[in-house]
Amino acid sequence: MLPEYMLTYPTVFAVGSNYNIFVPFDAEVIMWVKIGDKVYYDDCNGILRSNTNMHKVELPMSVLDEAGEYTVVYKKMIERKPYFPTSEPERKLTVYFKSVPATGDINIYHIADAHNLVAEPVAAGRFLGDNLDLLILNGDIPNHSGDIKNFNAICEIASGITKGQCPVVFARGNHDTRGIHAEDMPNYIPTMNGRTYYSFRVGCVWGLLLDCGEDKRDTNNEYGGTICFHSFRLREGEYIQQIIEDAEREYAADGVTHKLVISHIPFTHINEPPFDIEQELYAEWTRLMREYIKPDLLLYGHYHCVEIVKPGDRFDSHGQPCNAIIGSKPIFDKENGNSFIGCALTLMENGKKRVVFNDDKGVIHTDEIID
Repeated sequence: MLPEYMLTYPTVFAVGSNYNIFVPFDAEVIMWVKIGDKVYYDDCNGILRSNTNMHKVELPMSVLDEAGEYTVVYKKMIERKPYFPTSEPERKLTVYFKSVPATGDINIYHIADAHNLVAEPVAAGRFLGDNLDLLILNGDIPNHSGDIKNFNAICEIASGITKGQCPVVFARGNHDTRGIHAEDMPNYIPTMNGRTYYSFRVGCVWGLLLDCGEDKRDTNNEYGGTICFHSFRLREGEYIQQIIEDAEREYAADGVTHKLVISHIPFTHINEPPFDIEQELYAEWTRLMREYIKPDLLLYGHYHCVEIVKPGDRFDSHGQPCNAIIGSKPIFDKENGNSFIGCALTLMENGKKRVVFNDDKGVIHTDEIID
C-alpha cells in the first residue's frame, strides 16, 4: 500500500549517466531521496519545492546501482509562511532497485501510444514479471497536453509495471506536443538540460532517444502557428553529430554490447502527404545511423500496430541500418472494452533478439527470434 499523499510508486528515469526519480503527490509536500548516507533534494536553487504535485530528484546512476535501494522522504506542508512555516512529520518509502545488468540477456518492455489508457498497458507490460530490466515509454502516453492531469498516465503506467524497482526511459510523442500544457511537459518528464532528446547508458545497453516533434509541417493549419519543429529538428541533427564525434564515450564505450535508437515517429519511413515531412533531414539521420552509430534495433511507435520491419520492408524508405520494431497497438472499443498490445523484447547475449507481441489478456500474438 502506498504511503499517504503519494499517488504512485516512484519512477526512476534514465537520462545520460544519471537517474531522475519522479514521484507525484496529491498534496503540497517537500521531498528528498536518501541513498545510504547521501541525500538528494528536490530543490530550486536551495529552496525545497512544494508548489507542485510532481516532484523529482536527480542523482548519479552509479550511486543507486551500487546501493540497490533508495528511500523517498517527504513532509506535507501545513502552511508555508514567509516565517516559521509548518509541516507534518516525515513519511518514508524505501524501494529495492535492480539496475540493468552489465552482461547477459536484457529484458525490456516497450509501450507507446497508450493515449491515457493505463490498466491495459500495465496488464500487458507485466508480461516479464520480476525479470524486467528496463521499461521503455515511447511517446503518446498521455492523449494530449490540453489537460495537465493527462501527464499522470506516465507515472501511473511506470508505477504499475516497475513499482520503482528498475529503470525507465521516456521519449516524447507528437500528441504530447499538443495543448496549452505542452510547454509545461518538461516538468513532468525527464529531460537533459531541458532537451527531450538525449542518450543514456544502463548496464551494457546504450540508447539514443530522439524526438521528431509533430508529424506534419509547422505551417499546417492544425497547429495554428504555435510550433517551430523544423528548427528543433535541425538542432537535434547537430546533437546526433556530437554523439558521433564523442563515440568513445557514447555508443563505442567499453562495456556497450547493445545499441538502441528510440523514436516515437519512424523517421526511416516516408509517409503519405501531409505526413511526408523532413525527407532530406530524416534521410540524413538514417545515413548517420547506418554509417556511424550502427544500432542493433530501432524502436518505434506512432503507427498503432505491432510489426518487425526488416531493411527493405514496406516501412523502410531511407535504408534502415538494422531491424526496426513498431511495438504498440492500442485498441479502443466502447462495446467490448479497450485492449492493448505491447512488445516484450529480450536482447540476448549472443546478439539475437527475442520479440514478443502480447496483449493485456495474456494472448501472445508473435514470438520470434531475429538477428
